[in-house]
Amino acid sequence: MTSATHLIEHPDDLRAAARDLATAGSIAIDCESDGVHHWKSRLCVLQCALPDGEVFIFDALALPLHDALGEVLGEGGPVKVLHDLYFDAWLLRGASIALARVVDTSVHARFLGLRETGLATLLSQRFGVVLDKKFQQYDWAKRPLDEPLQDYLAGDVRHLHDLHRELDADARARLITSEVEEETGYALRRALRDADDERLPYAKVKGRHGLDAVGRAVLKRLAAARESLAELRDLPSGRVLSNAALVDVARRRPRSNERLKVMVQGGLRDDDSLAVWMAAVRDGEADGDVPPDERHYFESERGGMDGALRRRREVALQKWRAETATARGIDPQVVLPGHCLDAIAGADVRGADDLRRIDGVGEVRVLRDGDAIAACLAAV
Repeated sequence: MTSATHLIEHPDDLRAAARDLATAGSIAIDCESDGVHHWKSRLCVLQCALPDGEVFIFDALALPLHDALGEVLGEGGPVKVLHDLYFDAWLLRGASIALARVVDTSVHARFLGLRETGLATLLSQRFGVVLDKKFQQYDWAKRPLDEPLQDYLAGDVRHLHDLHRELDADARARLITSEVEEETGYALRRALRDADDERLPYAKVKGRHGLDAVGRAVLKRLAAARESLAELRDLPSGRVLSNAALVDVARRRPRSNERLKVMVQGGLRDDDSLAVWMAAVRDGEADGDVPPDERHYFESERGGMDGALRRRREVALQKWRAETATARGIDPQVVLPGHCLDAIAGADVRGADDLRRIDGVGEVRVLRDGDAIAACLAAV
């Protein structure tokens, strides 16, 4: 296996590398961003490996990757091998690249029932490869990309083809390939949907459901203030104020800086920031509510089903899934992934067509277990 690593920083080299990647049977990819350190995550580095271990490291801040690699990484290109594809697909979408034709070694590992599914652990256990993670929190917007950084970047993709071959062979032997492919497709669709999500900032905050009218207005004001401060100080929004703190402040609406300071631990608590948070609370209270056409953002994602009934349905499905997995000798996630179980428990499922409308279930599960799932729910 070759250990060649090429740092691609110039357009001519980009075009040449794109030609090599386009003719490969498959390419392993990974992405790095600066989102841990800055307001908005940007694609800073893209690593691609050929099956023989040759690695190309693209400086995404210096090069128009979309023009040269958009088709290669999209539907028209070779198969892409990733480990835990969600963030990479989300990040590439932000760079106008729609990732397609993917396989995910993380999904393979989970569906094979492996206890440890991290890339470093898998490579160590299977190949004795040790990944140095000292640059895991590095700010990838910094330049230059020196040799130690290149070695680190190459390590995350160089062995992915080998890992995929082993895990895919295991999945085929267990007859779970269709389920692995369905889950991988679901993960990709979710990443692309999330990347295209243009809702207002507060409408993406987990925990917002259940706030009263004033709480909704306060949350909207707080979320807008958080984005302004994050941009001003060039910090990730979560380090300015966490989602949990946003919801807590919106719900309890403190009357003093002392109480507010306790509630925003882990966020910005200097005097200027506290003044911003307090002003957002007061402005939200004056607003009284969000506009009528925005109130649907606060409707429960679980619909109008009675909570106790939903919980009984979840328990029944979990029991059926566990028994089915044991009988088939496979991991419960292969029988029914957790996100599918959750969606089914809250949906009006009476037959196969209802199941087909739930993203991630897939035709294989509908045909094999559709009747059993419907019967399970009908018995609750």
